[in-house]
Amino acid sequence: MGCTSSKSTQTGKKEGKTAAERKAAWESIRQRLPRQKTAEDKERRIELFKKFDQNGSGKLTFEETYKGCVSVLHLDEFTTRLRDIVKRAFNKAKDMGTKERNSGSEQFVEFLEFRLMLCYIYDYFELTIMFDEIDTSGNMLIDAKEFKKAAPKIAEWGVKISDPDAVFKEIDDNGSGQITFDEFAAWASAHKLDVDGDPDNAE
Repeated sequence: MGCTSSKSTQTGKKEGKTAAERKAAWESIRQRLPRQKTAEDKERRIELFKKFDQNGSGKLTFEETYKGCVSVLHLDEFTTRLRDIVKRAFNKAKDMGTKERNSGSEQFVEFLEFRLMLCYIYDYFELTIMFDEIDTSGNMLIDAKEFKKAAPKIAEWGVKISDPDAVFKEIDDNGSGQITFDEFAAWASAHKLDVDGDPDNAE
C-alpha cells in the first residue's frame, strides 16, 4: 500500500471476472497513476495535472479531479465506487497540503499535493478491494460473522488475528456492532495491510 508499492495484485470480487482478469485490471490501475518520485513519473504528473486542470487555474476542485479520473484515466472501468475513492483521496491530500503550508486553498488540490493525492487514490482502491472481500453481504458494513470468516484472508494480507472478536471490537470504534469503511480503513492503514500480503506474517 502507498507510494512505494510497485506490485500488481487482484481487484475485488463482485465484478464477474477471472483472477487473471482482476490481476490485469489492478496492474492497469497501478500503471495509470504516476505516483513514483522519478523524473518520468514527474513529467507524467505535469501533463496529467494540465489535463485535469481544465480552466488553467493551477488548482483542482473535486469535480475537476473526479472528471479527470473518469475521462483521462478511465478509472471508472474498475469500480462503481470511484467517486467515494476520489473524494476520500482528494480531501486527505487537500488537508495535508493545507497543514504543511499553514495556508493554501482549503477547497482545492494544487500541484504540490497532486502526487500525494494519486498515492491516496491508489491506497483507497486497495482498501476498497479489501473491504469488499470481507463484506460478503455487500451492504457496505462488516459484521462480526463476516470479519471472523475473513480472518484467514486478513492473515494473507499481513496480520494474523488470534482473537477475531476482540479485534472486531477494537476496530468497531463507535460500538455499533458493525465496521464501517472508515473504521476499517483506519485500522488497515495502521497495520499496513497489503493485498499482496506479507509472507512473513502468513501461516
